[in-house]
Amino acid sequence: MRRQRKVAAFTNPNAGKNTPRAGLGRVVASILTTPSWTYDTRTIEELEEKCEGLRRTRPDTIVVVGGDGTVHNTLTRIIREYQASGLPFPQVLVVPTGTMNTVATTLGLTRHPAVRLAELIAAKIRENRPFDHVHLAPMKINDEYGFLYGSGIVVNFLEQYYLDKNRGPKRAVKVILGSLWHEISHLLTFRKPRNPLMKQVHAKITLPDGMDPPVAPYMTHTGIMCGSIDQIGMGCKGLPDARNKPGTFMLRDTALSFWGLAANLGMLWAGYSIPKTYDANVSRLVIDYEQPTITQVDGDIKAATLRDVIELGPTLSFITG
Repeated sequence: MRRQRKVAAFTNPNAGKNTPRAGLGRVVASILTTPSWTYDTRTIEELEEKCEGLRRTRPDTIVVVGGDGTVHNTLTRIIREYQASGLPFPQVLVVPTGTMNTVATTLGLTRHPAVRLAELIAAKIRENRPFDHVHLAPMKINDEYGFLYGSGIVVNFLEQYYLDKNRGPKRAVKVILGSLWHEISHLLTFRKPRNPLMKQVHAKITLPDGMDPPVAPYMTHTGIMCGSIDQIGMGCKGLPDARNKPGTFMLRDTALSFWGLAANLGMLWAGYSIPKTYDANVSRLVIDYEQPTITQVDGDIKAATLRDVIELGPTLSFITG
């Protein structure tokens, strides 16, 4: 007789705030686990505390209920805990209830509503049926783990996006249209645009030996993106080769202007190469910024940094059904 699986769920009560998914965390957790195996964590300190207990309870499956930011913060603490203890990593299930659910979309977990997905997985747990799963490695950004990293236009977009409490696709489109109107209005008035979305960064990107850098040191970049998943949000395959070469993640660095990006938006969305853009698959790189620069990891805005070291993290087994 097969042993009943131990399932622990980490939920973020703030996930999906101001969206229809707000408050679903407890519902999902109640379907998948018993109350004693559900960890509601409102702060990083609470998350750290709960993850420290994993070496004692040793669950077979860890469920992360929330959006991309919740996944990033929870996996960071889980990976640290398991690496410190030397225990094998458990399987991970992401149940998307956040504002941004790019990781779950990449894994095919947004085909069902969150509660329905939980019910399907719970049925397999009760009946001791095997899970469907894929293997995927997050990146290690300094001492944190995540699937998408960015600076320049990526951060600028998120800063504008987060200004409104009502988030989702409509808010994203509103930010893009606002930026378009900004550019058009300055064309009509013959003034140099100061588009907040197009605020550039100055950085030196150091690649592994034998690879040419995308630009000379401290050149201007419209946007720098790194990722181990191809989706960057709203169905855009902005990092098309991220999963095509095992053992690597994808770097995409561009110097395109607003109108250059607009002209190639369809190519970007469909996952094709675009001009004035450097693409490479690497297992490690270093980004040195000329001045303190704000970056983002999985939608979380980070404190200004002068250097980020990015490499591939451990391969994890993610449940897909």
